[in-house]
Amino acid sequence: MKILSIVVLLFGLLFAEPHKVYYYAIDKNIDNFKRFKIEFDRYLAQYGEYTFQAFSEKEVFEDFIEDGESILMLSSLHYKQLIKKYNLTPLFVAQKKRSITDTNIIVGKDGSALEGTVTTAFSVKYTQKLLHKTFSRHHLSLLKVPKEIDALMSVGYGMSQFASVSKKSYFHLMKTNPTLTKNMRIYSESDPNYRMLVAVNKVYKNDSKITKIFTQMKKSKKGRVILKHLGIDNIVRLSKRDLRTLGGHR
Repeated sequence: MKILSIVVLLFGLLFAEPHKVYYYAIDKNIDNFKRFKIEFDRYLAQYGEYTFQAFSEKEVFEDFIEDGESILMLSSLHYKQLIKKYNLTPLFVAQKKRSITDTNIIVGKDGSALEGTVTTAFSVKYTQKLLHKTFSRHHLSLLKVPKEIDALMSVGYGMSQFASVSKKSYFHLMKTNPTLTKNMRIYSESDPNYRMLVAVNKVYKNDSKITKIFTQMKKSKKGRVILKHLGIDNIVRLSKRDLRTLGGHR
């Protein structure tokens, strides 16, 4: 009987489903998803049966979320949309230059009239909020795009008049393509928002291994490769005050 129990246990371990880490963020345009997955899987392997999957489309990402067992890497704005549907707790947040927040902005060509199109990777409701903060009266329509880089490129090449993006994405394009952004300026700026979050549901809420996976990244060569891909310096635990600010389940 004891031998049979051991066989059943080993069989279960052998064919157990790996824990899945899902990633989707509108501020990062990853050119090589296959390479990113290979490197992330190599990092995760030292912690056990984990696998990583990055998504390029928001709807597909959301289709894979399981209400009972999910480890998600996503923007703080996206998280706030999902907590209405899923029992999620944010545990960790991305850090860049010792800051865990960034601001979102409306950018456009200098001297642009307040008419035409705003390309945005954010929700329509949030983009309208950004617009009304500066433009009390305007004649602008909204066009949703998958990534912030798409919105910025659209303005740069004259296909839209404004873009709604994070300041981080705008400054990154200024650095990598100064010619495209030389005539752009910031028209509106939001209050600070949290950077990318790692959110889980109750299965992983108190899992010490999950804590090590994300907070030890900076201390490992493989982990630092992942951070570089993500364009951040570190992933740190959220404070109790940050958790209260973000809302959602505890």
